[in-house]
Amino acid sequence: MRQRSPLHRRLCRDNCCRPTRRPATTTPVVCSVHHHQRPRPCDRHRRNGRWGVTASAFNTGLALARGEVVIFFVDWAYAPPGWIEAHLRHHSGRRAVCVVGPYFYNAVGITEAIYARLVSEFLEFGHTVRPWSAFLQQPKLKLKIPFDLSTQDARTVFASVEADEVLRGEVFDEISVFEEGLFDPAWLPRMPPIPDGDPGGRKYAAGVPVDHAVVHLKNESARRRTIYQLNGIDVWGERGGRMSVDTDFGLRLFATVPFVWEPAAMFYCINPRHGVCRTMPFGDVAVRIEGRWNLEDCVAYQKRRVAEVKRGMVAAPAPYTLTTLAEKLEPWRTAETIDTSKLDVADTEFFGREIWPDSAYEVTP
Repeated sequence: MRQRSPLHRRLCRDNCCRPTRRPATTTPVVCSVHHHQRPRPCDRHRRNGRWGVTASAFNTGLALARGEVVIFFVDWAYAPPGWIEAHLRHHSGRRAVCVVGPYFYNAVGITEAIYARLVSEFLEFGHTVRPWSAFLQQPKLKLKIPFDLSTQDARTVFASVEADEVLRGEVFDEISVFEEGLFDPAWLPRMPPIPDGDPGGRKYAAGVPVDHAVVHLKNESARRRTIYQLNGIDVWGERGGRMSVDTDFGLRLFATVPFVWEPAAMFYCINPRHGVCRTMPFGDVAVRIEGRWNLEDCVAYQKRRVAEVKRGMVAAPAPYTLTTLAEKLEPWRTAETIDTSKLDVADTEFFGREIWPDSAYEVTP
């Protein structure tokens, strides 16, 4: 993976890991890439029909990682020169830390209708948003079929059950999504951030200690052995799409190592989240569709984990450890092809039973 990401797949893809080895004079790094949109069966060790399996995708990347330091990096982002070095400068000593950097959501595919919704949404939370005129020069997306991106607003935060044309790969080319060719960072002034600044409102001085709420699983780094100690991302969070696996991971990581803010480790999310594909199928906030957790279930489980972490239970419960998963996936490194026929595993088979927020763990975290 190069530091400058040319969006060499397409904006709405999903990936798990791209190994990056720096010159021998620096620490080897592996970037574990955030699973985002369209399912790609060879990119993760587990699928679950149409439902999103974000934690499993993360853990695939973490299990395949070999470097001493892992940096979380979304695959639809541009990291300017110096981004890796900004993370690594905090990992050169003996003290284990988590480094957190800022990011922007740079506009792509934002229609005037989507903009109107976002203005209302962001202003409610105290963000500022540039006027619509600032978004008129966005690079045009190259579509394979006519498609109204404003319909993505129908994929609400309340329910998402079926994949649409974007997730099925019918709208965008696999390699190049822009009419002008591969992404060029010179376009960034034409792609203003929305909101205008870090979407989490995070702005601190370099080296300032910060708390777990700053972790978004988009621009953080930690030593691989620390992440193995936590057993990666919590796959119980895949039982419902409104389980905040990033907040949970941040809470457990914060209980293990200090956090450091590094503003020089900035990157730019060339953001498909609002205009291109708002969300993957996760279920329903109110109804337990096909036995999946609803929002109330997710909240109950998060409260349970907060209490458990306070008691020192920082490892994520899972049917595996990252160590055993790494051993299982080792053949993927050299295989010419990967047999994906057995990767689609429903929850009851994956966990060996039906689990709910108050279910006992088979192995204590």
